Amino acid sequence: MLETINRNSLLNLSDADLLKLCEVSAYKGSGPGGQHRNKTNSGVKLRVESGELRVESYSCDDRSAHVNKLLALKKLRMKIALQIREKPTAKIPFSFPGSDGKISQDNILYPQFIADVLDRLDDFDKAAKMWGLSKSALNKIVLQDKKVMEVFQKHRQCQAKTLRQTASQSTANQQECRPTCRTTEQDPANRLN
Repeated sequence: MLETINRNSLLNLSDADLLKLCEVSAYKGSGPGGQHRNKTNSGVKLRVESGELRVESYSCDDRSAHVNKLLALKKLRMKIALQIREKPTAKIPFSFPGSDGKISQDNILYPQFIADVLDRLDDFDKAAKMWGLSKSALNKIVLQDKKVMEVFQKHRQCQAKTLRQTASQSTANQQECRPTCRTTEQDPANRLN
């Protein structure tokens, strides 16, 4: 069991190891679905929680609890990648996992790739070069996923507010924008019990 929550460590865990760190609960799926819906507890809810950090994922897309657990794990990895920011390293953690400037959201390294790109948003041109992509190709990757684009836009809005205000006011504004960009290094309370 991990003692300190580190985003990259969580994303690199196998499904079985990440599942051991999660609180797992089952529920009956809701919504339309005909005669087979709402008869079994096949929906799965996963939660990783410690201190102020809380990431949840749900899935009731399939009639199988096992398939829903795998889908919820995939969604949980993506939420971790989107919600937790870390200081970017000097080098990229692995070579670009896609081909021809494209990467599928089904690629096993997609959450780690997106997490690293979002960590490097302050210098988007440099991030593209580090990953061996053109700025246009990286921009298309960001645009293909609505949730990634929302995080990207929030970051850009925070940057724009900061630039428009004076130095004394920008400190208060950064504190206002930071909750959408949680980091693991700024919060020492992020420990698993």
